[in-house]
Amino acid sequence: MRWLALALFMILLPGIAQDYPLQMSNGVVNCTIFGSFKDPGFSGFSYSDSYSVLVVDTRLTRINESDKQPIRADYTLTDGNDRVFQTNSQYIKELQPGRRLIGFVVPKETIAKSLTIDLSQDKAGGEQFSLRFPELINSSNANVTLLYYGMLRSNIYSNKKTIELDVAITNNGTKKLVLDANNFTLKDQWGWKYDSNEYDNYGKKGMSAMVLMQNETIRSGLIFNSVSPLSRPVELVYRYSNNSSMTMNIDIEAGLVSAIPDTKGCVDCESPKEDASSLSGSIKATKARLAKVKKINSTTESAPKGRDEL
Repeated sequence: MRWLALALFMILLPGIAQDYPLQMSNGVVNCTIFGSFKDPGFSGFSYSDSYSVLVVDTRLTRINESDKQPIRADYTLTDGNDRVFQTNSQYIKELQPGRRLIGFVVPKETIAKSLTIDLSQDKAGGEQFSLRFPELINSSNANVTLLYYGMLRSNIYSNKKTIELDVAITNNGTKKLVLDANNFTLKDQWGWKYDSNEYDNYGKKGMSAMVLMQNETIRSGLIFNSVSPLSRPVELVYRYSNNSSMTMNIDIEAGLVSAIPDTKGCVDCESPKEDASSLSGSIKATKARLAKVKKINSTTESAPKGRDEL
């Protein structure tokens, strides 16, 4: 294929868990993948228990920024078993110009391997190219293997967030392994802990209590309720005995977060010597702020103006 001969490049921005966002280009068009999730109700109605919609959050832009024409692209998803899934306009939701959610109807156990962007309908789009998804997060020892497939869904109701994660557990030991939802804890970016909920018989979601034999594996959803809308899942902790646990970093947004100190001056940085909570202290603080504002305005008005400022 011709596109294989192109000088494609990929930039994996630093992320602790899954290295999102992913970026790649064919020299004409840039594509960014911010992440993916599975949502049975993405298309407006639910599928059977065997299928769901895998949603990919993407951004597609032209390298030539002066070309404002919308990019006409078709998308296909390839899974770990090299099965190919097509999408159509029903499963594409525009968020902002160039930013969209792309859904693929797939079996629930599907693990995404790559996303292919076909630009054959775009005269200036160049050749098709693909982005490869990161490997799954996993952690293992002599007792258990924990595999994290990603987030199944996240929704907010009455100011409380519910999160459902997709995980698999394998018993590596020589004895039976008792497994229960209470073995799992979710930590947010501040270290706050949320306990997993038992299986929801009504919604048919979550993890049921079970016993895993040697070398047996179970894949299940994990539900965490009453989560703060501001909490971001950072660590998943699995406690397989009273004294032993396993911690997995699942913070896919870590690579998107940066803290840059503000070194600019602040009008209110200097606090008055007297307690500002008192009436006299409050008056003095207000006078100090007004004095600084007057000084700044005076300096601005007296400064000479250049040609571009006239």
